[in-house]
Parts: sequence; structure tokens; C-alpha cells
Amino acid sequence: MIMKFFSFVLFTFISFLYSFSQDTTTIFACDREYANMHINVYKYSDYFTKIEEKVGSFNVDSLGCFTFSFPNNTTQEIFMYLGIYKVFLFAEPGMTYELAMPPFEEKTLTEELNPYFVPQDLSFGVKNNLDPHEINMLILSFNAIYESFVSMNFQYIYSLRDKRIVDVLEQQIDSAFDAHEVDTFFNAYKNYQIYNLRFMAYQRDRMAMTRRHYLNKPFYYYNPAYINFFQNMWKNYINNNHMKDMGKDIKVAIIYGKSPTMFKEAMEKYIPFRNDTLKELFLLQCLDDCFKDPDIFPRAPVIQTLDSLILMTKVPEHALIAQNIKKKRTVLAQGDLAPDFVLYNQDSVAYSLSQFAGKYVYLNFCRSENYACIQDYKVMQKMNEKTKRELQIVTLCYEKDFETFRNFKRKNPQYKWIFLYAGDHPEIKDYYKFKATPSYMLIDKQGKIELQNAPSPIDNFQEKFAQILIAKRKEELELKRKQRLYQTW
Repeated sequence: MIMKFFSFVLFTFISFLYSFSQDTTTIFACDREYANMHINVYKYSDYFTKIEEKVGSFNVDSLGCFTFSFPNNTTQEIFMYLGIYKVFLFAEPGMTYELAMPPFEEKTLTEELNPYFVPQDLSFGVKNNLDPHEINMLILSFNAIYESFVSMNFQYIYSLRDKRIVDVLEQQIDSAFDAHEVDTFFNAYKNYQIYNLRFMAYQRDRMAMTRRHYLNKPFYYYNPAYINFFQNMWKNYINNNHMKDMGKDIKVAIIYGKSPTMFKEAMEKYIPFRNDTLKELFLLQCLDDCFKDPDIFPRAPVIQTLDSLILMTKVPEHALIAQNIKKKRTVLAQGDLAPDFVLYNQDSVAYSLSQFAGKYVYLNFCRSENYACIQDYKVMQKMNEKTKRELQIVTLCYEKDFETFRNFKRKNPQYKWIFLYAGDHPEIKDYYKFKATPSYMLIDKQGKIELQNAPSPIDNFQEKFAQILIAKRKEELELKRKQRLYQTW
């Protein structure tokens, strides 16, 4: 009890110090179920692509206590994977939160190995701020009213499209939440959730809704309801309307013009898009959708338009979204540059993919609990001795935590190639588009994809690699022969 009291006093003191920093958010808790755990904290890089980005990590002590602070200059959603749960918190700058941790329920081995396992969403409780106007309390209360009402009146809303039912919900929401007593973030969240429901139920006029709720209005890039409503309205518009008036203009600007400027000029005649920032947001949605239909929207001009937008936009959020769309939607193919990364081995030594330039890299995604991975390791052990002059094997490990990864590697010193822990970098899965373990890829000496879906070690990879080396050697000899002929002329 004395130790726990001391920990609480220490956390309170730290929280007091951090309260003076408006660009820092602090979270802390004490719960013995989480003793000695290592926990990663994530956020969405942007709400458009929902690529996950690591904010940081912390170690829980033997009493189950931790404190963690991170830079934060805007209200944003952070989350942690805790057993079978994905637990969220809306974090405001300068705030300190004592978290109510959920009962810990560990994933089964089957769930751990299932690449399609979806954790259950939960919201963190906040112990040290029970103010009903605290942002997490507001959103939790709103979601409870909203989801319960929509569930009970689903048929009236979506089948009968009864406007009066939505009006009743809006009245209930307005009576429960005084707009003058809550912050801007929550008001935007509340309003755009209602707008989205109206759109889904009966107001299907995209242009009118965009003009009314987006044109010359503030932009809330870090508000999930704001981005979700915009995407629901305009998702797949270009795919379904590229033969119609506005759709034709968009297609010409992207595919033939490859130009964000041409896109903006084309949108000027449509009243809801007479705002350059809003035009770019719409362009991002169109470009994202273009990747879904490469037969109509060839990949090269779509990427070129994305690259142009990244260079010319004056909105940092748009550049970030464009970069993330490119990473998420671009399918890696032979000749593409492999996405770089920086990861750590069992001794916490950092390695990047780029440092292996000059050698072929046999990149594989595995985890020690996977039987197929263990069988492949045994084959790679022998293969590594034969091919290590030409080939660097790099295994990205997706163990449940770093300690499990470290223990496995230390118990298996016979595996003498490079093992790196990737379990706390979910964005690598997005960039490399792999779903299952084990997966394999061959990268050439220049860091480009040689084989997107390379054979596994037991599926004749060595023979395939030998063929590639022989073919490359022939190409080099032929090039030298032509150079000598050219010099004699």
C-alpha cells in the first residue's frame, strides 16, 4: 500500500509539472493486471487513410504503474492494443489523464496467429476528471445516445427514410448537450455525425450537403466524424461517374492533365468547390478511389498527380494524406523501390533496409509461434551458409512483444542472419501489403523489388535465386561487350 501511495504521489507530481506544457499530454495508471508489460501507444497518421503511427511506448512497473508523456498540439485520438482490445482516448494538449484500464484478457494463440483477427474497440475511462464536459465523457455519452437511437429506429431511418425520426434524434442530442458549454472539437464531432446520418437516410444531394457543411467552413482534419462524413459522400464518385459531366472533368484533369491545377480550374464552375483547400480534399478522395480501378485510371498518371499535389499544396495535412495514399494504395511491383524502414534487433541495434544496398535482400515476415516459420528457419539456416556472399537474409518478426522476440533469438543462436522486431510498427504491413506469415520478398542490389511474392525456402527459392544471378551476369557481360564494341568504333 505504501509503495502504491508513493507511486500515486509521484505520478501526481509529474502530472503537475507537465500541466504547464500546453504541447504535452500525459497519461498514467496503476493496475496490477498490467504489471511488467511493455505497451505501445498509436495514433492515426491521418483519418483519411487511417494508417497507424506509433506515438511512443512505455514499460509498466512491477506494481502495474506507468506514466507516459508525448508531444501534442491538437486534440487527437490515441489508442493501445491491450490483449483482445483496442482501447481509445481523445487526448487534449496540456492535459493529464489517469486511465481506468480495462480488465486484461489475453489473445489466444489462434487469435495471435490469425492475420484477420479484429480486436474489440473500447474507450478508456478517465478517473481524475469526471467533469461531464470532458471530451471523452462527452463523446462516450453522445455515442451511447446516438447508437442506441439508430439501432432502435433502423427501419424508419434507412428503409422508410423518415425525416421526422432523424429530427427527433437531433432534438434529443441538442437537449442533452448545450452547444455553448462544450468545446469546438465535440461540437464538430456531434454535428458531422448528425449530418452523416441525414445524408445516409434521406438527404442524398452531395453538392448541397458539401456547400452547406464544408464550403467556407473550418477544416477539422483530426476529427473522425468530419472526415468520415466527407468520405461517405464522395467515396467512389469518380469510379461511378467518370462518363458524366463533372466526372469527365475530373478524369481529364487526373489522367490526361496529371495536374492538380487543372483539377482546381475544372472544379471552379461547381459552386460547392469554390475553395482551393476543399478542392484539394476532394482531389485526394478522387485519387484514392482511382487506385481501385486501374483499367480506367492507369496507375502512372494517378501517382504523378499525387506527386504534383505533394509538391504544390500549401496545406501540410494534404501533403501527408497524399503521401499516405501513395504508400497504402500503391501495389509494389517488380522494379519499384522497396519502402525503407528502421527496426531493432534483439540487442536493440538499429538496422535500416537501405544499409544493405549492394547485396540482394531476402526479406521475410514471420513469427516464432508459427510452425511454418520455424520449418523455414531450419532451411534458411543451411541456405544462409551457401548464399551469404550474395544474399542478406532479413527476418521481420511479429512476436506479441519485444521480450518474446528477444528470448526466441537468444535461445536460437544458430540462426545467424538478421532478425528485426516489427511488432510495434503496423505501418510496415500496410506498405508491404502482406497479410499472412510467412511471406517472402526478394530485393535487388539497388533496393528495388525483384520478386514481390518470392518462393519460400522450401519452395526452391535457392534455384530461383541462382537463375536470377545467372541472368544478371549474362546482362552484365552483354553490356560490357556492347561497350567494348562502341569503343572500337
